Amino acid sequence: MLLIIQYFNQGVKEEIKYSSEDQFVARQQLEVPDLQDYYRIFKVTLDGKPLTDFKGTMIIDLFNHYSTLG
Repeated sequence: MLLIIQYFNQGVKEEIKYSSEDQFVARQQLEVPDLQDYYRIFKVTLDGKPLTDFKGTMIIDLFNHYSTLG
């Protein structure tokens, strides 16, 4: 499984990859998370397919999306 998040950091498009949704959630729960909650999401894919059930716009929205599914 591969989760790819494309997001904007101060107007610059960046990308980060996780081996699973659980890894993303765990990394965001650290004292210093990988991504800031307010980063605006450009695109999220899971195993090469866009997330059709995710309607959020920021990293915190994606975190909440996966936290409620788990």
